[in-house]
Amino acid sequence: MAMIPVCWANVYGSTSMSYVLPSAECDLKLTMFDKGLLNSMSFAGMIITSFLWGFLVDAFGRKHIMVYGFLVTAMCNFTSSFSQASWQLVLFKLIDGIVISGPYAALQSYLAEIHGTQLRAQMYMWLGVLFALGNISLSCLAWLIIPHKWELGSGDGSLTITSWRLFLALCTLPGLTASLALCFFPESPRYLIAQKRHDDALAVFKKIYSINTGKDPETYPVKYLEEEESIKITGVSFKQTLIGSLKQIQPIFLPPNVITLVLTAFIQCGATIGSNTLRLWMPMLFSMIETYDQNHANGPATTMCTKIGSAIYQNSTVSNTTTTEPHCIENVVNSKVYINAIVISVASVIGYMIAKSLVNIISKRILMVICFAGAGVCCGALYWAENSKGILYTSAVFVALSSIGGSIVNNIVVDIFPTALRTMALSVTMVVGRMGAVIGNLLFPVLFELDCLGPFIMIGSVCLVCSTLVIVLPRKKAC
Repeated sequence: MAMIPVCWANVYGSTSMSYVLPSAECDLKLTMFDKGLLNSMSFAGMIITSFLWGFLVDAFGRKHIMVYGFLVTAMCNFTSSFSQASWQLVLFKLIDGIVISGPYAALQSYLAEIHGTQLRAQMYMWLGVLFALGNISLSCLAWLIIPHKWELGSGDGSLTITSWRLFLALCTLPGLTASLALCFFPESPRYLIAQKRHDDALAVFKKIYSINTGKDPETYPVKYLEEEESIKITGVSFKQTLIGSLKQIQPIFLPPNVITLVLTAFIQCGATIGSNTLRLWMPMLFSMIETYDQNHANGPATTMCTKIGSAIYQNSTVSNTTTTEPHCIENVVNSKVYINAIVISVASVIGYMIAKSLVNIISKRILMVICFAGAGVCCGALYWAENSKGILYTSAVFVALSSIGGSIVNNIVVDIFPTALRTMALSVTMVVGRMGAVIGNLLFPVLFELDCLGPFIMIGSVCLVCSTLVIVLPRKKAC
């Protein structure tokens, strides 16, 4: 149960801003590029400190990083709700990404070390389900809070607490709950053994044994822990350790491993450009579509680009023609915008359940090719879609397919790379994948303002390229 707020805190930190953009547009005078910047800042923060957190987690333990990391993340999110300018919100989201990267890395290690080999795969499967449920809960929270025009002004009129600010403040709850819940969890016994705290590690094993069986901890059959061969090294300097580590991972940057690394990294980058660009922009796009539909209720059917372009042109015209301070015309933010987001999140959950069954019937590579090729086709169909339901269903299928394809990349990395290089390969592909999220969210508004077809060409082409790269991936099995 404690993993629910832990997973949701990660989801809320990286995704909450996409639900805020339609309502905060006028309050913070956001341009299209500002919106892309806000969507990408959490991922940019994760990139900056990804490798640093790996060292800190190994140095200070998994539990402490998670407890304090989620607490700081919650405080940062709460403070961001008081932002009075776009640059302040950008800064807070960058800090949030920097901080949340640590607890996320610690969580991955903690789950692997606290569970036995036979349960480890199941736990990571449940982890994916909890992340998907976190997206659904975030959509529900946005639906309940943001469409209401609640306003509470401060005494001097310097700050107005609007619904989107309240939503950001409430997004701190999973982080606070996760920090509190993890206080009652033990430290990773594997980490304690690495620190030569064998008595403490044995106490943790006894506690886990007692909870699982209901028996007295002293009846635990293991009475002492032997020191591992890998940590019997004494008198080794930091420089020698660093040189030894670099020599160990050197083969990953040499042929033929480097070719496989580049291919998998590009696939992960493309998958992230697809899923984490359009997914994060969907609430904003649906708000623009709703604005057009309400203003042209009896008008002829038209494409999605016409609807979105009309909403952008509406505010740019007002800004350019008025002689006084430009007046921002708010886009429609109603329950339908967030119900659509819920539908997309539910579609992803259903997609993952179907993929879970299919992966046992067809190979991972074939499934990835189908997902990326299907996502590319959906992206093209989305450009020509006219009906609101058609736009919604096509978007839902696209996000599900691109997300599933991206999630299988990590499994492919585990299959291809040998054990000694596997962790570094996963780290590199994840960092490059986050770069894809930053690039996609920054390019989306730039290309959109040039021509609406631009973002769809970018995302659709990237998905089709990913499907091609999967075909040429080496089929070498890990040692």
